[in-house]
Amino acid sequence: VGKVPRALVEKEGFVRVAYPPFDVLVAIVDGAPCALEDACNHSGASLCEGIRTDEGDGVICPLHGYVFALRTGALVAPKGLCDDQRRFLVTIEGDEIVIWDPME
Repeated sequence: VGKVPRALVEKEGFVRVAYPPFDVLVAIVDGAPCALEDACNHSGASLCEGIRTDEGDGVICPLHGYVFALRTGALVAPKGLCDDQRRFLVTIEGDEIVIWDPME
């Protein structure tokens, strides 16, 4: 899918990586990188434009306030109103976070 400098993700909090037709949100939670499809599967809003939960392990959709777990993509709240977000695989290579599509 792509690569992003780890320092950029640490500085920005969320970084969007283009991956047509899906963009990917890249974040770091407790020192570990994670990646989800950026478009909220409920409304299509960019999760990169959302905010982190107070606990730091979730993202709040800027359009309707749905909360997704950054590590797993699971819908945290409100339960049952849409599917979990698609996850991407990530590894660290040197100073970069590398994102992989598990469907490829």
